[in-house]
Amino acid sequence: MAQPSVTEVKNFANYSYLALLILGALIALYGLYQIIWALSWPWAWYWGWGMGTLITGVICLAIGGFGAFTAFTVWKPKIVDAIDQGRYADAYQVASNPIQLIIGLICGGVIPAILLFLTQQKLSEIVRPAPPPPPPA
Repeated sequence: MAQPSVTEVKNFANYSYLALLILGALIALYGLYQIIWALSWPWAWYWGWGMGTLITGVICLAIGGFGAFTAFTVWKPKIVDAIDQGRYADAYQVASNPIQLIIGLICGGVIPAILLFLTQQKLSEIVRPAPPPPPPA
């Protein structure tokens, strides 16, 4: 089996980081929009829409903010930068953590989680030790 190219691993890592960052920011902006909408329309409270919209906005703001924060503090320095510096074992250790996949799935959706999983799979092929030579006959 051929050794995967390092550029492929870099691309997967960068795309997963950017997907989590962008989708997390969009979810947070949607939450902020929901909060502003719930607080600015007085008739929404009369019809019973205000509390549900406010709660939805707070939840979306928290989830999206946590996703963008995780992209900045964990995925970029510990995965993307480690791959750029050639520290594939360190990047593999962080990318293979199932908590990172769950955070990507909850905070960014399916796309960042799948891209991080593909990054982890390609890193495992790079980090895997070479097979021993066959015994002499």
